[in-house]
Amino acid sequence: MKGMMDFLEKAGLVKRDFPNGVPENENSSSATEVSEPIPNTTNAPTAVATPVEPGVGTSSTLNLDSIYGHHGVGPSLYPAERLLRLIDGLSAMDETTRQMAIKAMDAADESWTIDDPLNDAAAKIRALAEYSSSMAENLRQLEIQTQAHLDAVTSRQEQVVGDIRKQIVELEGLVTRELSRSAQEIAAQEANINAARDQIARDLTEVGQVSQRLQSLSSQFGASKTTIQE
Repeated sequence: MKGMMDFLEKAGLVKRDFPNGVPENENSSSATEVSEPIPNTTNAPTAVATPVEPGVGTSSTLNLDSIYGHHGVGPSLYPAERLLRLIDGLSAMDETTRQMAIKAMDAADESWTIDDPLNDAAAKIRALAEYSSSMAENLRQLEIQTQAHLDAVTSRQEQVVGDIRKQIVELEGLVTRELSRSAQEIAAQEANINAARDQIARDLTEVGQVSQRLQSLSSQFGASKTTIQE
C-alpha cells in the first residue's frame, strides 16, 4: 500500500501530511488527504448534490438534474460523475494501474466507498432508462396524433378536390352545351343568310329578265311609231 501511495503522491493525486513535518515509521498509519476530486477527509461525510458534469452525456437542452430528481435519484456521497472525472484524469495510466490507484484512494478515505458512485450510477441508469421510455411513449403518442391529423387533412383534401372536380365536370358540360347551342345558332343564321342571298339572287335574275323583255318592247315598237308619225 505504501508503494502505491508513494506513486499517487508523485502523480499529484494524493498528499500525505506528517506530524511536525517528519515522516512516520513505515508500519504506522499515515494520514492521507486525497486531492480533488476526492472529498476532504477532515470533514464529516455529508451528502452533496449530484452535479451535471460536462461531457458526460449532457447537452444544452437536457437537464439531467431535473431528470434524476423527477425519477427519485437522491444525492450521493460520491457521485458517479466525479468518479468518471477521476478516471479521465488518470487516463494516462493503463487500466490495471488506474483501478489500483482508485482502490487505494478508496481505502485511504473513509468518507466514501467505491459502492457510492456505483450505486449512484445504477440509480441514474434506471432514471435515464425510465426517462427514455417516457420520451419514447410521448413520441409514440405524438406520432399517433400527427397521423390522425394527417388522415383528417387527407380526407378533407379528397373531399374538397372531389367537389371541385365535380364542379369542373359540370362546368365543362355547360361549356360543351353552350358551344353546341352557339354552333347550332351560328349554323342557322348562316343558313338563313345564305338562303336569303340565294332568294334575292334569283329574284334579281328574274327582275333582270323581265326588265330586258320590257325593254325589248320599247326597242321593237318604239321605232315603228316614229316612222308612222312621219
